[in-house]
Amino acid sequence: MQDNIVLVRVDDRLIHGQVVTAWLNVYNNVQHIICIDDFSSKDSFMQKMFQLLIPKEVTVEIKSVEGAIEVLKSGLDEPTMIIVKTPATVKALIDAGIGIRKLNIGGMGMSGKRKRYCQHLSANEEEVAIMRELIDKGVKIEIQSIPSGPKYDCEEVLN
Repeated sequence: MQDNIVLVRVDDRLIHGQVVTAWLNVYNNVQHIICIDDFSSKDSFMQKMFQLLIPKEVTVEIKSVEGAIEVLKSGLDEPTMIIVKTPATVKALIDAGIGIRKLNIGGMGMSGKRKRYCQHLSANEEEVAIMRELIDKGVKIEIQSIPSGPKYDCEEVLN
């Protein structure tokens, strides 16, 4: 895992109070969150909302995929949590040379052509293919909505 990346999480709601707070209690060394989403990086209202949902001692940046790659390649000064909406973003980071060895999937809800695999994982064919590709590249993918909840191995769930 790249230096100072503490947790990489897929959650299609990105930052939402209770869940992020729960993970920050487990990873209590996190001082910074990078939320990676092309749409949210251009939405000043969402950026303000995200900042209101996290503890004041934790900083947050909302970056486009391209902007996040630049930041991550230059290195992180503080222990950082990365939150993205889809596995495709994680694939883009890895393809750009960002070292990610573990991924937490916390929420990919039903929408569009997604099929439900378990309580917190619904995915379409493209997303399944991306997750399988990441697993084949050695990325350990766990499905766990909240730290106190059950944890599932993504490879087993997809099979």
